[in-house]
Amino acid sequence: MYHIHLTNVHQAELLRRTRLRSLSPATRTRLEMVHLSEAGWGVPRIAAHLHLHEQTVRHWIKAFLLGDFDALSDKPHLGKRATVSAATLAALADEIGKGERTWTLVQAQAWLFSKGVSLQRTQIRHYLRRLGLRYKRTARTVRHKQNAFHSL
Repeated sequence: MYHIHLTNVHQAELLRRTRLRSLSPATRTRLEMVHLSEAGWGVPRIAAHLHLHEQTVRHWIKAFLLGDFDALSDKPHLGKRATVSAATLAALADEIGKGERTWTLVQAQAWLFSKGVSLQRTQIRHYLRRLGLRYKRTARTVRHKQNAFHSL
């Protein structure tokens, strides 16, 4: 069973860190896990309270026990950063927002490629959703093939 016992110095540090406005929501949740564990709550109760899996709570409590408060902070993300700028995305949103035509992901991808940006369609879908733009496929109907005399 994992249980945290904080010294007075650690309690003061926990209080100081929870008051920081620059913390990410994930780091705030991790600090709350430490606080609840120190208050005597077990892992299942903390997980239920925070709507997290017990394994997640155990992971972060173990990380705190091994690495103190520094282990709870967000790590820098590895990998290549997006090559599309906010201005380019805003220009795409404006172009789509004109409503002159219906856009597909392939057309949006081609438009971005003409601006020097190469993205996969799944990435474009992600950015469009983040901008609040949606698209739907055109519905296929057979109404035009129905005989008007059969419906009488």
